[in-house]
Amino acid sequence: MDSLSSAVLTGIITALASWLPLNPEGSLFSPLVNQTEFLVPAYLGITFAVLFRYRERFSEMLIKAMKGIYDPELKFIVFAAVFTVTVGYPLERFSCAVSDFSSLIINAGIGVFLILMALLWPKLAILKRIDEKLPEQPSILDALSGGILQGLSVLGTLARTGFVTAGLVVPGHSVKKSLEWGFMVAPAYFVFKLAMIRTWKPDGPAWVPFTAFLLAFVVSLLTMRVLETLAERNDRKFLAIFGLIPILALILEVIA
Repeated sequence: MDSLSSAVLTGIITALASWLPLNPEGSLFSPLVNQTEFLVPAYLGITFAVLFRYRERFSEMLIKAMKGIYDPELKFIVFAAVFTVTVGYPLERFSCAVSDFSSLIINAGIGVFLILMALLWPKLAILKRIDEKLPEQPSILDALSGGILQGLSVLGTLARTGFVTAGLVVPGHSVKKSLEWGFMVAPAYFVFKLAMIRTWKPDGPAWVPFTAFLLAFVVSLLTMRVLETLAERNDRKFLAIFGLIPILALILEVIA
């Protein structure tokens, strides 16, 4: 496979897998994703896509913050980012890891939980009463659950989106809101992942890794929009299908 084809595949697959309850660094995608040259620009593309998609909301939060008004979503993003690093750094520092196959099993378990949430909604929203008593939404409880689960997802090749979505639907939030908040806090995870990459030495002309960046950026924008739209139309059906994805990934890995 030539460099351009590898960059194209890495950009597209990394973006899709990052927003679905999968992990682009897992063994399922390793034959297609070039993790030595193009994963870094792909993660950068995903991060910039989030900042671009929610640029107006981020701008409003920052303007309010400069006036001394701290939006609940800004607090959520900041605290979730802190919890992500607080949990993720020690795991990365001491080389804690889960094997690829174990990660697939855990991801599938999260998928089963999401399906149960869809079938038994809202009975499994066990933190709903606690969360509703807190004065702001998203609350510090949401930041705690989202940030910790996002930090734990650095273990092996666990699915960040599956973990965070599960953590945010447990307090009873709509699937669309859970996805949005999970997307908005994702840059903390990707920046952390990029910071943990010790060396990156791309070969060839600069426009080749830029292709991975650009495709990850565009595919991320499209994927986030599609997922939010589908979740808004029928959150229970969407959640069931969303949970089915990592289960199918495990089955494909087993039979491959």
